[in-house]
Amino acid sequence: MKRKIVISLFALFLFFTLGAIIASIYIKDNNAKLERIIKLHEVEQLRRTLLINLQTVQSDLYTVKTPFETNLNAIVKNAANLEDAASKCSSCHHPPNLDKKILNVQSLIKDYENALSYYITVSANPVRMAELKSNAAKTGEKLITLTKNMSHNASQSIEQLTTYASIKINHAKTALVITLVVTFVLGIIVAIILTKSVTKPVKELVNATRMISSGKFGTTISFKDKTEFGELASHFNKMSTAIKEGYEKIQQETKERWQAEEAVIKSGKFLHTIFDSIRDPFCIIDNNYKIVRVNEAYAELKKKEINELVGKKCYEATRGKSRICDECIVKATFLSADPAERANLITYDDGTRIWLEIHTYPIFDEEGNVSHIIEYIRDITDRKLSDEAMRESEERYMLAARGANDGLWDWNMKSNDIYYSSRWKSMLGFKEGEIKNNPAEWLDRIHPDDRMHVETEIAAHINGHTPNLQSEHRIMHKNGTYRWVLVRGLAVRDAILNIYRMAGSITDITERKMTEEQLIFDALHDALTGLPNRVLFMDRLTHAVDREKRKSNELFAVIFLDMDRFKVLNDSLGHTAGDKLLVAISQRLKEGLRPGDTIARLGGDEFAILLEDLKDVKEAIQISERVLEKLRLTFDLDGQEIFATASLGIALSSKEYENPEYLLRDADIAMYQAKANGCNRYEVFDNSMYDNAVARLQLETDLRQAMNQEEFRLHYQPIISMKTGKITGVEGLIRWQHPLKGLINPDEFIPTAEETGLIVTIGEWVISEAAHQLSRWQKIFPFDPPLTVSVNISSKQLLPTLVKHIKDVLGKTGLDPGSLILEITESILMESAEMVAPLLLQLKGLGVKLYIDDFGTGYSSLSYLHGFPVDVLKIDRSFIARIGSNGDNLEIVKAIVTLAHSLDMKVIAEGVETEEQLEKLKKLGCEYIQGFFYSKPLEMKMFEDLLKQSGGDLLDYLKNKK
Repeated sequence: MKRKIVISLFALFLFFTLGAIIASIYIKDNNAKLERIIKLHEVEQLRRTLLINLQTVQSDLYTVKTPFETNLNAIVKNAANLEDAASKCSSCHHPPNLDKKILNVQSLIKDYENALSYYITVSANPVRMAELKSNAAKTGEKLITLTKNMSHNASQSIEQLTTYASIKINHAKTALVITLVVTFVLGIIVAIILTKSVTKPVKELVNATRMISSGKFGTTISFKDKTEFGELASHFNKMSTAIKEGYEKIQQETKERWQAEEAVIKSGKFLHTIFDSIRDPFCIIDNNYKIVRVNEAYAELKKKEINELVGKKCYEATRGKSRICDECIVKATFLSADPAERANLITYDDGTRIWLEIHTYPIFDEEGNVSHIIEYIRDITDRKLSDEAMRESEERYMLAARGANDGLWDWNMKSNDIYYSSRWKSMLGFKEGEIKNNPAEWLDRIHPDDRMHVETEIAAHINGHTPNLQSEHRIMHKNGTYRWVLVRGLAVRDAILNIYRMAGSITDITERKMTEEQLIFDALHDALTGLPNRVLFMDRLTHAVDREKRKSNELFAVIFLDMDRFKVLNDSLGHTAGDKLLVAISQRLKEGLRPGDTIARLGGDEFAILLEDLKDVKEAIQISERVLEKLRLTFDLDGQEIFATASLGIALSSKEYENPEYLLRDADIAMYQAKANGCNRYEVFDNSMYDNAVARLQLETDLRQAMNQEEFRLHYQPIISMKTGKITGVEGLIRWQHPLKGLINPDEFIPTAEETGLIVTIGEWVISEAAHQLSRWQKIFPFDPPLTVSVNISSKQLLPTLVKHIKDVLGKTGLDPGSLILEITESILMESAEMVAPLLLQLKGLGVKLYIDDFGTGYSSLSYLHGFPVDVLKIDRSFIARIGSNGDNLEIVKAIVTLAHSLDMKVIAEGVETEEQLEKLKKLGCEYIQGFFYSKPLEMKMFEDLLKQSGGDLLDYLKNKK
């Protein structure tokens, strides 16, 4: 394989090198041409310079009339330039024919110079002057004509050389393009050949490895060649053959060792097996080490009452310890998932010492995990302490066989007869003579689904693969029903290890199985609705995610459902009615879903739905809409009609989901988005929702830190009397000085604070800070009447603790209660009127004043407000902003002011920003205003400066300032 790769890569390299060499040859040949062209251009430039100088001299010659004019100096200078240009031209290397022309030009230039010299130095003879001038001019014309012809011929030569050079460059380009294209094609072909050469042997190697891992030892590979893969296949075949031979050898050695060990088993082993089948003290312990069930024998053994054991940790109830012992046999069985036994010496407080033999047997759940442990205990003190243990064991066996609660059986392997005890027969509803001593009486009554398994277990024990027989299966009762039984037994071998007898017991474990099934059902289902719980739902969701990974075309969805305002319904109707409503909701959800869909109750009023085998997203949306329609129908609870709605979040499956919990998380996020958008609807999850959720979580984290880091600030906005123009009070408005984001307005963090409950702590800080600051200002600025401060109260703060906190604040600050004002929104009063009214009366009893903030934005009427101890209404800024020149909302504001006055309440207008608004509010009889027209909210120091400068009379202060 290495040789193939090297040859292929060498061929590609060779071809590419060849193309590069060809292109280089073209480029190298063309370089000489380009240098020649450059030289020719330089010569041509010299010719042009010479021609320009000639034309300049000739022009000057025609211009002068006598040799005594001043232009003669220019002719002399330009004639010198002619000689210099001619000398530069002659310094180049030219072909002979061109060189001859250049020499001719130089000769003419000499003649031209001489003629000019004669003309310039002639005497004042006009005839002679005209003749010399004419001779010079003719020589100049001849020189110009010769130079022009040479320049024209040179231009043609340069053009031809340039065309030839371009052709050579194009040839080099073509060679390079062909080289690259062919190299790319050959590279693809080489890659395909090499891939095929590697993929086929690797695939065959993987298949052979799978065969071996499934137990088919000796599997070989047919692939053969002289590459490394051929060598690997050869070694793999040798290794597979060696594994098969080693496995067969180990099996043979194991069988021989077992036969050797069984040879030493004596008759005492048979008696021990019988004792294993007798009902003795036992208990059932769950995987939290809690005792689930004990019998009386176990309680007597531990010298405790049954109720002192059940529900307690086993190590606490039986040993008085605070943690599980490292050497505990129950712990060992949980870890190994195998039965275990151990003998322990127990010493009681009265000095009694007994030997106990403890057996533990695991109980598995549907997933194959150990869920419970059965602990059987036997007293083996006599066997340990007596030299006559065998005789006493035989006597004990005879007595136990007569009165044992378990059924006993004894199978003679030589005659193929089985002895069934009376208890064995009565357990199945038969009398003594109704069962024959035939194995079929047992095996033919086994449930069809269990029989093969039982026969396999019997065969495994007979063949020496298991130390004893232990089988749980169903067996038919005489009445036609099936009972669960536990069959245990042990084979007895002769000196040459042949089995001649096998005996054991049968125990009715139907009640235990039913208990286990009930425990499993209870562990995976909701006790109230009978729906699957979170554990079972997550198990099914995990299977759906795993299946989607295997089959990319599988589409499923998770719906997170939360009832809207269920807490209000539960608190008003009572928890019993709330439970009935949840049961009715679960039934409605079943009706709205397909037969194969999974619905689970996660807790409270939260449900999760798993929609599998979806065709597309539209189907998930259609099911969600159907569920919402079902829930919108009225519920009849004991004759009372109840309306309930829900918010749904939908998360669609994707291969990006590695963890099923993330699907449920995203559905939950989408559900909260649905609630934020108005409830009674669904939303489909997208990544922006997750980003918002993370941002909210970060905001919550920052909020918790903000209290500890003292990052909150209060800004103060004055409230001005329309009558006097003076500041009568201030409203404390919270701001958050974030260390990274700067100053944050309350609209950005108050909703999160209310959702998380942090608003209570923040609100208490606002009240305390505002009260302390007002107390300080009242001392510095003794206005008449004294300044007041108002703070906003959230619905989450309306708790009995609010009254206590305000009492404490008033006591610490010494503030007059009438100076502290609590602003409550209209919606709080209307939504929880019965709960809020008593608390407001308590606050009013303290002397605190109450304002209604943002009035007009809710759904209440002023006539309803007379039942609340409210002092002032604050008209919402949205109404004030629209009472401009067009008169919008003016009548509404007028009505609010009139009705407020009729209820003996004063009015504060919020958000006043223009003088026009101020004048109209004054005409309407509004007592106080608050807004940017006078001042925006100011931090403590700036507001204190404003009080100092204005003396409290803000209207005069602003007029003077203007």
